[in-house]
Amino acid sequence: MVGGVAALGLALSGCGLLGGGGPDRDPSNGQITNTATSDAFQIKVGDCLQDPGTTSVEKVVTLPCSKPHDYEAFDRTEMKDSDYPGETAATDQAEAYCKPAFTKFVGISIDDSTLNMTYFYPTAESWKQGDREILCLVTGKKGEKTTGSLKGAKK
Repeated sequence: MVGGVAALGLALSGCGLLGGGGPDRDPSNGQITNTATSDAFQIKVGDCLQDPGTTSVEKVVTLPCSKPHDYEAFDRTEMKDSDYPGETAATDQAEAYCKPAFTKFVGISIDDSTLNMTYFYPTAESWKQGDREILCLVTGKKGEKTTGSLKGAKK
């Protein structure tokens, strides 16, 4: 762990790009309403999820943020490269994007925070299927579960 940033991001496996289910959502606000196994490509900013337990992710357990959870998705972007840049470049881009986004979301720098950050990023396999998304995730210190959103937590 360097400066509160998880050194290992989570790579998205390409299998889920072909479709698959997402969680039930409240139609008025888009928030998840049930605990469900969901396609990793269906995660949206504001969603909460459990640790997938692997670094190559296809399915995740999503749940309402009001329940104890491991991660909260707080921002996203698309990689602009025409060809897959390689895992190191993908993680470098993810970190370069997610660190300032973390500061905006939590309210303090990752370097000053007791929280941690990681990200989902494309693999060579998922890239071939059109995956370009970097998804930024915040988590509690030392892997502790959190309850509720960490937006503006300033910790």
